[in-house]
Amino acid sequence: MCELISVIVPIYNVEKWLPRCIEGILNQPFTNIELILVNDGSSDKCGKICEEYAKKDNRIKVIHKENKGVSSARNAGIEVATGKYIVFIDPDDEISKSYFTKLYSTAENYNCDAVICGYETIPNHSIITPNFKLNTVMNGRDFVLSSSNIHSSNDLCFSWRYMYNLSTIKDKNIRFNEQVFIGEDVIFNLEFLLKSQRVCALSEILYFYNVNNVNSLMRAPFKPNLEGSLVLQYKIRKQLSKEFSLLQEKHFRKDMANYYINNIYRLLINNLKSDPYANVNSAFRRIVNYEMFSDSFKEIGFSYQCNNFKEYLYYLALKFKVYPLIIQAYKREMI
Repeated sequence: MCELISVIVPIYNVEKWLPRCIEGILNQPFTNIELILVNDGSSDKCGKICEEYAKKDNRIKVIHKENKGVSSARNAGIEVATGKYIVFIDPDDEISKSYFTKLYSTAENYNCDAVICGYETIPNHSIITPNFKLNTVMNGRDFVLSSSNIHSSNDLCFSWRYMYNLSTIKDKNIRFNEQVFIGEDVIFNLEFLLKSQRVCALSEILYFYNVNNVNSLMRAPFKPNLEGSLVLQYKIRKQLSKEFSLLQEKHFRKDMANYYINNIYRLLINNLKSDPYANVNSAFRRIVNYEMFSDSFKEIGFSYQCNNFKEYLYYLALKFKVYPLIIQAYKREMI
């Protein structure tokens, strides 16, 4: 008899996709699962759909709770989970027929704390494989450092591409931070990996990620909690990186610095453009002075890699906080 896998699905107003998701999980060749449906205060028919499926299959547990976000929903699922392994599946996505079997067999054969797979985006069919060293069991720290661009390639993103050993989560008291609303899985995965002894990455595409959900938080033009989430996420990421001596590794530091300047800074500026109440002058002074950017400018110095001289001048304006030039460039983009 195979060990039990706990499958947690955080649910909020996804009645359009929920039946397909549930049936896709229940009809897997691997059948020894407990499916934990966490209804996070949905105002549509999700709660009713969950209860209807629970009546038909005794492998299903349903939790109804007040809406507090995906981290809270996943944590609620962790508390009641009883399997040896645990996976998180988003209700608007799909999994391959070998999702459970391949992750499970790898975890069992190599006694892994975590196994990571590749995924495909839907509907544009982009194939993403892990940038970690593949098909090799490593301790968590070496595993993290095996990716030359772990930050910029988003290798820490998405809990649904991981199968975790549940006892590691509970013994190490690892949970999703409920104060982080964007990128909550990044710090969860980083903490889990760094506290793990045996981790393995596979090239197989086992998950299908729907990037076409217009109701997704990341698709919203303006995200009111974005700044606070990213500031807290950086604080925790830096703390973990320091605790496990990752910051001693030059390629890790450089990639993190470039990621924050090239990705996170642009994310915040695009969010600012969509804020109808923003005071642009004060917003730039606040953003540019965040520790995540001050650290990044210090790390990169004058060796910023860019496409043209104009971009390099903008980088220097940010580094030296020449606000008139920064705001002028921002306003020109707005025209």
